[in-house]
Amino acid sequence: MTKRIVCAWASVALGLTGTIAGVSDASADCLRRIYNRSSYVLVARQDGGPPATLLPGRSLPVRLSQPGQFELAAYCGLPEAGGTPVTQARFGYEAVLDRCFVRFGTDLFTPQLGRGFFGAQETAPFTVNNPRQGDIILGPSALPACAVPGAVLSRRG
Repeated sequence: MTKRIVCAWASVALGLTGTIAGVSDASADCLRRIYNRSSYVLVARQDGGPPATLLPGRSLPVRLSQPGQFELAAYCGLPEAGGTPVTQARFGYEAVLDRCFVRFGTDLFTPQLGRGFFGAQETAPFTVNNPRQGDIILGPSALPACAVPGAVLSRRG
């Protein structure tokens, strides 16, 4: 073999090795979002990390790089004020290669009927895996209304 052929094969082998290494590093992450489309203040925590507060109409990007868990709580006001949450939920998620999705429900009849077949597997008031697999939305729903303290207007100063 000539020196040219050996160099060509070596460059092809190095190129393939670099491509495979680059693809395997990049394919384990998914960037998804948590949306707050309600009138509540949403507090989200990923994998026991620090909480993130989402005001109404805001969203939060989250990176799913390994299986983990979201803890979500909706409040009538700021959670620092000591209020109790109106609703709470905990969802596990999967992030394997380029497949990222939120797990919910049980595995009973999953291969035959899919998740969420039984009514007890509902995720309301949250919507999961919509608009993309791995997204979570707290949307306008039939949650109890927040009690608003009576406002007293004084025109005397």
